[in-house]
Amino acid sequence: MSKHDQSQPGLVPLGRVVGVHGLKGMLRVGLSGHPGDLDPETFTALGEILVGGKRFVVTKASRGRKHVLLGLEGVETREQAEALVGREVQGEAGRFPALPSGEFYWFQVLGLPVIHAGNGAVLGHLAEIWPTGAHDVYVVRQGNREVLLPAVEEVIQEIDLQAGCLKVWPPEGLLELYAD
Repeated sequence: MSKHDQSQPGLVPLGRVVGVHGLKGMLRVGLSGHPGDLDPETFTALGEILVGGKRFVVTKASRGRKHVLLGLEGVETREQAEALVGREVQGEAGRFPALPSGEFYWFQVLGLPVIHAGNGAVLGHLAEIWPTGAHDVYVVRQGNREVLLPAVEEVIQEIDLQAGCLKVWPPEGLLELYAD
């Protein structure tokens, strides 16, 4: 799978504490490659997170330059915050706020099998998502084979979390480009 794999069932890697901010215990959290998923509002909506395996209540969240600034209950001094630097930040999957219909968190789709909507062939598993300016690109891997699919409506036909799969209709000739 990918670096976005869950480290424990039900836990979603959010990032890592990369430093502190100010004197009142604010943490700088570098995000785990989930740019579409994670913003300060997500941390606030989660309400509680785990830092280094210990549960904390989120009291404040705001956007930094390349990170999220977090205030946590019980972390009120710079020294307390510094003790958390380097620790992994995780959220419980069930605590994430619901998204509008047709939108999904990366952690919900990474690792799912990708099936050709036309012939039912399994193309591999969704291993990575690359954000680009125009649209995301889905990296589908099966063994040593890797197929890059544009994440657009014409290609991604259905994401079915109940069935646990993505159905795609690759552009004509694309799969032949990746043939072994």
